[in-house]
Amino acid sequence: MSIQVEQLLVGKGKPVCIRKDDSVVQALNTMVEYEYSQLPVIRSEGTIDTPEGMVTYEGILRGIRNFKAKIDDLKVKDVMTSPPICRQDDDIFDILEKLKNTNAVLVIGPEGNELIGIITSYDSTEYFRTRTEDLIRVEDIERMIKDFIEWVYTGPNGEIKKTDMDHAITAIKTPSEQEKKENIDPYQKFQRLTLSEYISLLVYKKTWDFFKPIFDIPRESLIELLNKVRNIRNSLAHFRGDLAADQRETLKFCADWFSKRMEEYEASLDRADTDNETVAQLFQKADAIPAIISERSLAGEYAANALLPGDFTNYSTTDPTSGSGRYALLADWLQSQPGHTDSIHLSFNQIEEIIQADLPPSSRERRGWWANDSVSHIQSQHWLDAGWRTTYINLTEEKVTFTRIKDREKAYIAFFSKLLDELRKDKEFPCKEVSPDGVSWIIVQSIPKSGRAIGSFAFAFSRGKRMRVELYLDLYDQIKTKAVFDELHEQKERLEDQLGPIEWERLDDRRASRLAIYHDGYILNESNHSELIKWASKTMARFYAVLAGPAEETIYSFYTG
Repeated sequence: MSIQVEQLLVGKGKPVCIRKDDSVVQALNTMVEYEYSQLPVIRSEGTIDTPEGMVTYEGILRGIRNFKAKIDDLKVKDVMTSPPICRQDDDIFDILEKLKNTNAVLVIGPEGNELIGIITSYDSTEYFRTRTEDLIRVEDIERMIKDFIEWVYTGPNGEIKKTDMDHAITAIKTPSEQEKKENIDPYQKFQRLTLSEYISLLVYKKTWDFFKPIFDIPRESLIELLNKVRNIRNSLAHFRGDLAADQRETLKFCADWFSKRMEEYEASLDRADTDNETVAQLFQKADAIPAIISERSLAGEYAANALLPGDFTNYSTTDPTSGSGRYALLADWLQSQPGHTDSIHLSFNQIEEIIQADLPPSSRERRGWWANDSVSHIQSQHWLDAGWRTTYINLTEEKVTFTRIKDREKAYIAFFSKLLDELRKDKEFPCKEVSPDGVSWIIVQSIPKSGRAIGSFAFAFSRGKRMRVELYLDLYDQIKTKAVFDELHEQKERLEDQLGPIEWERLDDRRASRLAIYHDGYILNESNHSELIKWASKTMARFYAVLAGPAEETIYSFYTG
């Protein structure tokens, strides 16, 4: 896989040059006229121009300083340097090292020393930037094709219809012997398909019948367009020269066409906007909220407050965000949503409020930024780990829909059901009458035991594939909460003598605070669930026995003075 230097010269004319006996003033005027930062210095031998050197702004300044001469007195030969030289059939990767130390490399023909071009750092950067943009556009097209196909094979409850998907994949692709032996899950098979296979699956009869009224175009016409995209993608992947203008236009046209069809289809689904109205309320400033809480922190801290039923209205799965990046706040926000909320519609501006930062420009330009990529996208790793995935992206209106991952929801229900059974075996622990509803946390007792909770004993799966047993403190006022936390922290030595090390999470940027004990544990790693359930049950019983009394006393003394 080789990229030759001559590919960077396509479309460029012969370089503007200067001669060594020309004046420096003449060289400067030429550089200003063409907006160049350097000029090749040549000598002519008949019809052949041979490179002798390079003149640059830096070289001119060095000449003036060292000669202590006026610029009018200097010739090009006094200030020129010896430039790096390469041949047009050299590999571009061989000149990148040279471009680290100098801004330009002169290019000569494969035979002889005739100057045929000049490659600058800008040229190499622009070449790879353009190719990267082309590959990103192909990736966006492939992701949209995958999204379309997933819609066909997703049931009304959000679960993949794996049997139907497996039949469709088998219809367009004969499984290899290795695949037969591995007995791969159909959805995993789907994720491993090539672009060519995704195209075949999109135009497969069952899939096509579903989208025929949406695409509203002859099947053969779409196949023609997608075959062009596939061929362009192969050329890019194998570095078969630069793309022609019409090829680049084809990629842009296809990406725009799919994006418009996708937005039209998603808009036609008439998704219930009950959640949308609820979420909008979260961002309205309420008079009762203390001024010490910033407007941006309201989104992450009060989301669960507005949505949770009953007396557990103040619980949030907020984790410390130090070192976790801005998208950790979005993961916390999503993970704190109650089990009855299956989808959340957010504008990009609302997301920026949640993460307390601006989204990057690419989020408003590329659908691929919102892709559910668990490997190469930091942002999607966060929302996937929180148990949510993006299902609707409208770049025009700057809106996105997050939908709860059903398999994850089932896993939480199964795990916490077993954990509650284990916890209720301990007659000393006053477990509340609660049942899991598919979220990553569950509250098993509160302070006080009835009425408005200002302290919650809970289990929660957190970022970093850990589970925690915790006491979550929220007195509905940041100053009061931190004061209670600090008083408890003064008892740290005595409490840890009974419990062992406790994570004291003051969460200074949040209204709430937390005391927690962590253990390695991941909801999708079922092999260690039995061990994790035993640890969590025993730890919660001890945790409550040691902390409930001091916490209640501290809170009571704070209120009674």
